[in-house]
Amino acid sequence: MRLQGLLLAAMLACATAQAGDDKDPRAELLARGEGELQRGENTAALDDFERAAMMRHEADAEIGLIRAAMQDGQYRRALAFAAHTAGEHLEHPEAGALYAWLLYIGGQRGLAQRLLDEWRARAPGDALLAETARALAGDLPLAPDALLAAPHRFAPWATGDATPADLRQLSNGVLLGDGSLAVAPIPAATQVWLRNGLGQTRLATVDRSDAALEAAGLTLLHLSKPLPPGQAPSAREPFAGSPGFLVRFAPRAQAAWPVLSQGFLGGQAGPLRRLGFAADGVALGAAVLDRQGRTAGIVLGTVDGEPRWRPLAATAGAAPGPVPSGLIAPDEVYENGLRVALQVLAR
Repeated sequence: MRLQGLLLAAMLACATAQAGDDKDPRAELLARGEGELQRGENTAALDDFERAAMMRHEADAEIGLIRAAMQDGQYRRALAFAAHTAGEHLEHPEAGALYAWLLYIGGQRGLAQRLLDEWRARAPGDALLAETARALAGDLPLAPDALLAAPHRFAPWATGDATPADLRQLSNGVLLGDGSLAVAPIPAATQVWLRNGLGQTRLATVDRSDAALEAAGLTLLHLSKPLPPGQAPSAREPFAGSPGFLVRFAPRAQAAWPVLSQGFLGGQAGPLRRLGFAADGVALGAAVLDRQGRTAGIVLGTVDGEPRWRPLAATAGAAPGPVPSGLIAPDEVYENGLRVALQVLAR
């Protein structure tokens, strides 16, 4: 595919020169890739950014590849692209800022801070690095407008079902089963929109017929069209002291990448379980994942400042899978979190 892309790029450049056209084919590929991202055509965007990168080794196309991989749910690939781009293009602070952001949201906060410090020492007056540092100073970073502008944009584009302009985020939620159902703690709304970490948005209707769920403070949601499902949850609850992960969104209605935190899960505390590790600003409805990155439960509040969560293994629509063994890397966990963690939005 790479050789075909090189040949196609060379043929396009040659044809343009022969026609006497002053248009820049590389710039056209970059613009087309950005438009494809905005429409959710992620595979096409990856291809166009890759072709632009083959034409000339520049940071702009590589940043496009990073963002397209993220919007396609390929966090590990995006992280590899970001490491290369930040290492090869030291004259582009936006490459270092984006790499630090991706490390931070994937749970590697110490490394993200060290990288950001190095870049700020190299370019002390850079405004984008300063904005990134301010945003990453909190537990749940909110990307300011300066970080949401293309072509660097530190977030996916919102795609899928149309949404009104006056949406607000009610809570987080968790996708279930084949992607047609979700649960969230929403006591009042009758109609909501759900958005995953890939920016994919669906209108959802509220179903209050499950008395047991409602009594637990959760509401079942039916999506207008399924979202890409994550891994099936394990049929067995993770035991106290086992590794666990939390994936949640900052309280903002715009499309965003969620943030992953990790630690060791706590034990039973009345009808709920303790999260067991620090997660400042924990969001109601955040997804709790087990050591295999599978959905384990959902956060339902805090008691004395400590987050409490409810297992979801027996929830209707959860479709538990086989009990996994072993551990997987946090970057793989985060890829599943991009799909199962949801923003719950309403007017």
